[in-house]
Amino acid sequence: MKPKTALMFGALNIAAVLPIGAQAGVVQIASQAAFSASGTIVQNTNWDAYPTGPTFPGSPFTVGDLTFVQQGSYNLIEGAGGGSGGYNLARALFTNFSLLGTTVQITGTFDLLGFNAGNLLGDGPATFTIITNLNTYAFSDMVYSATNQAPLTFFGFEATGGEHIVSINYIGNTGPGITDVQLGDTVPEPAAWALTLIGLGGMGLTMRSRRRAAAA
Repeated sequence: MKPKTALMFGALNIAAVLPIGAQAGVVQIASQAAFSASGTIVQNTNWDAYPTGPTFPGSPFTVGDLTFVQQGSYNLIEGAGGGSGGYNLARALFTNFSLLGTTVQITGTFDLLGFNAGNLLGDGPATFTIITNLNTYAFSDMVYSATNQAPLTFFGFEATGGEHIVSINYIGNTGPGITDVQLGDTVPEPAAWALTLIGLGGMGLTMRSRRRAAAA
């Protein structure tokens, strides 16, 4: 018969791996500051080194843990400045040549994804479809024109409840493009840390109790 102490801490150890009140899903983060405070950013990819005008990087195009896959047309990096299209962007953007959308596949188990976005063809809505290891989530948001040196808009997403982000697709009729693509991991909540420490302590007591029982 196991000691009561071992049974009690064994149960706490099981609970330590379960998020407290966590529900699976993807939530949107409104600002870069809030996104940065949510965890640790491990990759930040931009296209600032690309020349003025269009560059066609091919498909699939991989940078670190990101792989950009064209959707029926060419991947396009539209450089900053005037360029052949006369967009006069403040920052180079990754988009699709024929407005057919871009899919970004993500390697690893990141639960944070953020980027700056802007349109090449005026203000208009874009759809961001995020696929996690468990589900698919779609967000529709206004993306503003990035032409004539206009500022970009930040979009951030966090997968919760044990999910991680596998890919994102973005598409819109006004040519959405993105830069500063950030991947990261969230910081566990203090309550989760506390329960994890209790669980680790329970594991230690359980092991000691078993050794004592075996010696007896």
